[in-house]
Amino acid sequence: MTAPVARAHLERLCAGHFPGDPLVPGAYLAELMAAAAATLVGATAAPARLARVAFHAPVRPADDVVVRARRAGGGAVVAGVWVGARRAAEAVLHFEAAA
Repeated sequence: MTAPVARAHLERLCAGHFPGDPLVPGAYLAELMAAAAATLVGATAAPARLARVAFHAPVRPADDVVVRARRAGGGAVVAGVWVGARRAAEAVLHFEAAA
C-alpha cells in the first residue's frame, strides 16, 4: 500500500514546530505509518504495539512525502515514510484481532 501525503496536511502538522525551519514531528510520522498499516489489516484489528521505529532523515512540509506499508506476517506490518527515493522513517507495528 502506498499513499502520498498532502503538503497542506504536513503544514498543519508542523504548525508551531521549529518556526522558521519547520520539521514534521516524529510522533506525527509514526501516526502516519500506523494509519497506513491499519488500512492493510482492516477495521477488525487494533494496533497492539509499535515494535520498532527509526527516524533516518528530517521531513519538511514542502517535501514530497509518501507512506508505504506492507504485511510482514504474524500480524506485523512494516511501514515507512519516504521523501523522494530516501527513506526518512520506518516502523514495525503488530496488530491483534479486536475483541
